Amino acid sequence: MRSRRLFAAALSTAACAMTPAVICAQEVYPSRPVRMIMPFPAGSGTDILARLISEQLSRKWGHAVTVDNMSGAGGNIGGQTVSRAAPDGHTLLFVPAPPLVINQFMYKNTGYEAAKLAPISMIASVPYALVARKDFPASSVKELIAYAKANPGKMTYGSSSVGSTAQLAALQLQLMTGVDMVHVPYRGAAPALNDVLGGHIDMVFDIVSTALPMWEAGKVKALGTGGKTRSRIMPTIPTIDEAGFPGYQALTWFAMVGPPGTPNAIIDKIYRDTIDAVKVPEVADRIRTLGMDVTSLSPSESAKFFAEESALWGKIVRDSGITLD
Repeated sequence: MRSRRLFAAALSTAACAMTPAVICAQEVYPSRPVRMIMPFPAGSGTDILARLISEQLSRKWGHAVTVDNMSGAGGNIGGQTVSRAAPDGHTLLFVPAPPLVINQFMYKNTGYEAAKLAPISMIASVPYALVARKDFPASSVKELIAYAKANPGKMTYGSSSVGSTAQLAALQLQLMTGVDMVHVPYRGAAPALNDVLGGHIDMVFDIVSTALPMWEAGKVKALGTGGKTRSRIMPTIPTIDEAGFPGYQALTWFAMVGPPGTPNAIIDKIYRDTIDAVKVPEVADRIRTLGMDVTSLSPSESAKFFAEESALWGKIVRDSGITLD
């Protein structure tokens, strides 16, 4: 048996010597450990999801898939690293929205072209929820906007940082309605939500899974959610779109991409195996407990989605005039 394996390996090596390198890489992928760069700190929802998937891929591929938390510059350092990596599928980028569709508008130079990264899949998403302090004098998004118009420049909203998706979610609502609200940036989403709980600011956009327990406990008001359809875990709360603001959408989502020029055969294999990974019962259950919805968009569907999100957030950044440089 051992001699047969050695003979097969020798045939494969000989074939590779006579075949273009890209084709050989496709035939044996992965041929060594895979590095999955996640350019944010460990412990976040993105990090947890990346590790769930990397563990399953490691088992399936017989090679380690390691998650590398390469924090810095809003995810740009990770984007730069993957953009310069060999297009052989052994270096991947696992990220939320900013490095793929927002940073290019917020920074003068990210150091890479997000649109050239090879889409693999938009794997999961979770909508934002608009939550207000429990004694806020409005119980719907329409009432909140009416209050803001009657009190220009007096309403306050928090976010995890300047340029965060949470801030852009609020800016989108401001631009749609013409209201004037004051942004209060924090170092992280938790402090912003805590100040809503304490009544120090009026509202915040936070992901539904984080807002849910506070809303269920009656500590905040949940006025609307940012998905195209109602949230699976907040089904009684209307979307902001259906509340009278058509076209509004604010999601946080998680995607995997590869270096520019990665062959389609490798992209397709990673996509198929990633979809298999999120279908594993214990993985699917864990994703649901994180409040995420599995989307599993194909490479072509992901490319279309990234383009749509880039158009949405690019317009908001340009119209609001915010930058991080």
